[in-house]
Amino acid sequence: MKSHLTSEEISAAVAGLEIDAPARDHLEGCVVCRAEAADLERLIAIRRRELRTEAPDWDVQTRQIMDRLPAAAGKDARRHRRWLRPVLALAAVLVLAVGLGILRSGGSAGPPAPEPSVEDILAEMDELLSDDSIPGFEIIDPWIDDHTMDFGYIEPTPSESVG
Repeated sequence: MKSHLTSEEISAAVAGLEIDAPARDHLEGCVVCRAEAADLERLIAIRRRELRTEAPDWDVQTRQIMDRLPAAAGKDARRHRRWLRPVLALAAVLVLAVGLGILRSGGSAGPPAPEPSVEDILAEMDELLSDDSIPGFEIIDPWIDDHTMDFGYIEPTPSESVG
């Protein structure tokens, strides 16, 4: 004879899932297992009722929030909109005037700045990278800096070379 059903088998039976024939026969004949199944069904029914009552009523909450807002909030919005159009019109006129001024002067406010040479750019980058106060650009090991070639190859010192 089979011992009592496991909690998984009882849950499957309550959920309406198919259980094997011996488990189904045991559930029909065992008072203890039927009581556990009935308790589980009651627990599920209670929780379903709680979930239905816990669901928020969004219309009521919206009304409560709107009631807390000051009544003058709508009037303030209309008052701010009154000055918005003239300010936008003034900004549009200023943008148009500046644009026309630039177009009449030939598209630039002054003579074009000379482009820096490649040597100047490289010298500036070397100066920037040699600055040890910038985090991440400091020299970790001075020996490596002194013995590296342009391609990243470390030259052996005279004591390390095989001769």
